[in-house]
Amino acid sequence: MESSIRVSVIVPIYNSAEFMTKCLDSLAAQTIGSMEVIMVNDGSTDNSMEIIRAYEKKYPEKFRGFDKPNAGVADTRNFGVRHARGEFIGFVDSDDCVEPEFFEKLCNGALKFGADVCAGNVIEMIGSEDNVHIQDRIKQECCISLSENPEKIKLCRPYLCNKVIRRSLFTEDNMFPYGMCYEDVAIIYGILFTADRIALVPDAHYTYRRLRGDSISNSADEKAFDVFKACDIIEERAHRLNDYSRIGEVIQWVILVHIFIRVKRAYDDKNKLFKLRFIDRAYEYLDSGFPGWKRNRYYFANKKNLIFRSKTLVKLAFVYCNFLPVKM
Repeated sequence: MESSIRVSVIVPIYNSAEFMTKCLDSLAAQTIGSMEVIMVNDGSTDNSMEIIRAYEKKYPEKFRGFDKPNAGVADTRNFGVRHARGEFIGFVDSDDCVEPEFFEKLCNGALKFGADVCAGNVIEMIGSEDNVHIQDRIKQECCISLSENPEKIKLCRPYLCNKVIRRSLFTEDNMFPYGMCYEDVAIIYGILFTADRIALVPDAHYTYRRLRGDSISNSADEKAFDVFKACDIIEERAHRLNDYSRIGEVIQWVILVHIFIRVKRAYDDKNKLFKLRFIDRAYEYLDSGFPGWKRNRYYFANKKNLIFRSKTLVKLAFVYCNFLPVKM
């Protein structure tokens, strides 16, 4: 019976054989009794599918494997959502892992507060397992309503991976946009503002590994320009789903965060022309779409962000200096 499955955990897999065993072992060790793990192979050319079949065989009551032609992570996540049977849905990337009680704590938090979403904290590994940053933004167990306090969106983080989300929230409006990067950023805010209540649990941690060089979030190339498409979707859905006059400045803060985080990450690219082109596009996008963005009280409350008010200063700092502070 579908109602007996508390959470469906979707794992998109593409050429992940080197990393996925640790990920799947962490899911096999989950203490929650009623869960399913949906492993979706997105046309891998390595032996990822063999590993998937091995886990299906070893854990037939918990692990379900699917194989489909390569179509990208958005299509893979949508495939997983369509096959999910749980009351809640969670997402785990195939090179990440979670604590044994992670999904039990999140589901219990959602049930305790009658929430549509429950979020935990994140442990980020940058470059190696010795460089660990614990993002403990959630300090205490509580429940928030964005309809009453939209600025609380800051506590939720923009990740999919640190949350469980009620399956019914994945309407056609909240499915992942096909063929672009930052597809998770594009939909997560629509989901959060659709949720009636959001539970926050401080002692549940997702371990995010920023170790792979092919991660779009850790590299600067033409795909970086997809962040503007994602911001367009955030803005459009915010207008359609909410009283925009009430949440507009918070949505603008969200967009500023995501654009300037990508401006900062573009620093690692050796191509100066790319850096300058991305900076120009960022300011053109903000000036044309969000007049008055330089007065956003949420983003510029952090004085380290004041440098971003000036494109000229950013270009100087970005191209000629090893200094460009960013804080979400």
